[in-house]
Amino acid sequence: MAKFNFYHYVWIFIVGCYLGFGVETLWCLIKNGYIESRKSLVLGHLSIAYGMGAVLLTLLLVHFQKSSLWKIFLVAFVSGTVVEYICSLGQEICFGSVAWDYSNLPLNINGRVCLLYSVFWGVLGLVWVKLVIPSMSRAFDKIHIPFDKAIIWVFILFFVLDAVLSASAAIRMNERDNGEKPSNHFEQFLDVHFDDNKMHEIYANSKSVEQK
Repeated sequence: MAKFNFYHYVWIFIVGCYLGFGVETLWCLIKNGYIESRKSLVLGHLSIAYGMGAVLLTLLLVHFQKSSLWKIFLVAFVSGTVVEYICSLGQEICFGSVAWDYSNLPLNINGRVCLLYSVFWGVLGLVWVKLVIPSMSRAFDKIHIPFDKAIIWVFILFFVLDAVLSASAAIRMNERDNGEKPSNHFEQFLDVHFDDNKMHEIYANSKSVEQK
């Protein structure tokens, strides 16, 4: 049975984030005919929802590698739905915006989750257990990156910085919408480097709650 440590999970998160960013960008190009930002943070090209999803699926389903298919499907169905709902609600509470809205799809809950995408989570869980987890386990056994732990900690530091800066820029954008002037040098920095045009360019797929 495959087993993963802390550093493995960080690598899974990184790969999931970048794959998600690539998939979302490609899908936008195919669907709309143009390239549009699909990243979650203001600096790095990461799609955090995909990274979190990859880690979550692995953390939960690594314990069900010998379980029946229906049980794997059910665990992925429920866990994926719950996380998707929490991510949507968290974005709305923290930033007053949403990145997806399923209100036009049947059997949805507040537009945050719906039956169709919950089924996708279940199917993805089956693929994850039967194909992805064994492949990742073999890759971690065979591939040894020099200074891999140092690379992981550099990424963690950068990620924390990027997350704090992104949250600050989003909060400052909401303050500007309310007519609040910058009160310190950091807020002035945000107004110059992450003005409304820049933020809308970075988060092109997000909509404010009022726009729903």
